[in-house]
Amino acid sequence: MTWLETAPLFLAAVAILFIPGLLIGVALGARRLTLLALAPLFTVTTVAVAATGGQFIGVRWGVLPVLVVALLLSAVLVAARVLWRKRWTSLPVREGRAGLIAAGGGLLFGLVAIGTRFTTIFGAPNHISQTFDNVFHLNAVRYILDTGSASPLTTGSLTYEFDGRTSFYPDMWHALVALLVDVTGASIPVAVNVMNIAIAGLVWPLACILLVRVVLGARPVALLAAGVLSAGFAAFPALMVDFGVLYPNLLAISMLPAALAMVALVAGFGVEPDLPVPARWLALAGLLPGLALAHPSTLMALIAFSVPIAVFGLIRHLRALRTRHAGFWPYARVTVVAGLSFGIAAAVLLVGRPTVAAAFWGPRESFKSAVVATLTNSVVGRPADYLIAALMLLGIVALIVTRRQPWLIGSFIVAAGLYIVCASFPIGFFRYGLTGIWYNDSYRLAALMPVVVLPLAATGVVWLADLIQAGVARMRQRRVNTDPAAVTGTRRTEPVGVVVAGVAIIAILAVGTQTGQALDAATTSGQKSYKFTASSPLLSPDELTLLDRLDDEVPSDATVVGSPWTGSSLVYAISDRRALLPAIFGERDSDTLLLMAALRDATTDSEVCAAVNELDVDYALDFGPREVHGGVNQIAGLSELADSPGLELVDREGDASLYRITACD
Repeated sequence: MTWLETAPLFLAAVAILFIPGLLIGVALGARRLTLLALAPLFTVTTVAVAATGGQFIGVRWGVLPVLVVALLLSAVLVAARVLWRKRWTSLPVREGRAGLIAAGGGLLFGLVAIGTRFTTIFGAPNHISQTFDNVFHLNAVRYILDTGSASPLTTGSLTYEFDGRTSFYPDMWHALVALLVDVTGASIPVAVNVMNIAIAGLVWPLACILLVRVVLGARPVALLAAGVLSAGFAAFPALMVDFGVLYPNLLAISMLPAALAMVALVAGFGVEPDLPVPARWLALAGLLPGLALAHPSTLMALIAFSVPIAVFGLIRHLRALRTRHAGFWPYARVTVVAGLSFGIAAAVLLVGRPTVAAAFWGPRESFKSAVVATLTNSVVGRPADYLIAALMLLGIVALIVTRRQPWLIGSFIVAAGLYIVCASFPIGFFRYGLTGIWYNDSYRLAALMPVVVLPLAATGVVWLADLIQAGVARMRQRRVNTDPAAVTGTRRTEPVGVVVAGVAIIAILAVGTQTGQALDAATTSGQKSYKFTASSPLLSPDELTLLDRLDDEVPSDATVVGSPWTGSSLVYAISDRRALLPAIFGERDSDTLLLMAALRDATTDSEVCAAVNELDVDYALDFGPREVHGGVNQIAGLSELADSPGLELVDREGDASLYRITACD
């Protein structure tokens, strides 16, 4: 399959991401850019409600329950608008024709640039990430299709050998991919890549444009700059399809700028809002469940980045109380509310974290290096992007000089501080207390940096364009003073000067970022993760060829055992045959542990045959000694099966072999 042939799949992915959310957004009263940017977030919440509710009422996962929930939520919003119609006054839409064209141009640039980079990284539509976590991610999609349940309370049971126990896992990304497979019939690897392009190429740029729209208003230069900048970072979105691989984080972080924009709007910091106050609150409340179930750590990031908004909002409110000479009780109320709010936020940030054992990542660089990385856009060792860094610093200066949106500088300080602590501080209580939510992993925190750097850089673009225009205006004014005839048309050309200057800066930005070392390094690194050759650590061409033949060789109800470290457990995702070990790590019962230790000894150990019969395992896959992360024979009983007389060779492709277990017949 070629990338051109995936166009219908891409359109289906776009429909899945946007249509349910558009229904809700229209009912809410959102329009134009706000409607489009919030639609995917509302869709993910709809998916979360439908998936979780479907588990309890016994509805099989598919498009129908998603649409039903979307319609129900839309009806609730329409009813709320009727009840609150006196407060739900319509606000004017601020984006004029120029603003819409600029936003559309920025979105198109982001889609093309990110889409091109992702297809370059993936190589071909059916290539998979050759990384540790991908065994679980691909098999989790198959698990949803197989069981008909996309509930985040059941998907985690994949690591417990399908026993159906309640085990939370944020699976909204997997639920979306499962919908795409269900609707189109695409293979799971192809659906994964297409959905990721749609998320990174549409959801992320739209969210960035909305955040900049809230920070700077509907200025065409700002909206165009936001779209171009969305494709300019090495840390996101490309890092999430390379490291890990962190597909759920890709979805969640792509939604984060829009969520942060709604927090700013609710707090009254948005420029030229086009949503009435009740709609802002409902929009924020409506996107939070989806963000949390896409990945809870990103909800925690939203809380952390919102702390400066709360602080500056509190300062503003206290000043208003002082101005009107308020009495004791208004001050007491705001103190109690602020104390409770900050206390709850601190508790959530401190409690909602993995165990110390799970957050095992250590520091990666010195304190000085980490500070420089946050200032030069060179986190996790990527080459510095001095162009974005300069615009970011210029944006910080602009906000200080104009005294506008000071919370954005605070959010940047929070993001930079978290990265610096994680990347450079020694392992200990302080580091775990601040960054344990993100597994003490500097890569996850690096991916969050563009969320706050991007609006600062966009602010720098706009301020620089204004400075250039002001300089040109002063020169023209001097000409007018010496030549009165030159006054004709002066007032009319001033806005054009800003547009021309802005477009020139953005053109330099687009070329500089897309051809710079930072994105080149990100692409090269990503390509290594998707390299599909005989030496691929998880799945090689020979192994895929063998898996593709299993339809004719293994009954559909058979269970296959093989080491997940070698990629053989992908028999579940790719061949739709149950894998005894569907994830690399997990809790296993005694029979499974026995097979992992001694399947190759089935002819001499009667207990092994008892375990084989109890688990109803019929076939075994041996993909050779090569394992992901460079390990060798980490599951000894499932390696070198050719030497076992209790297994009969059924098929072989290169070093990949399929065996039938005959010792226990």
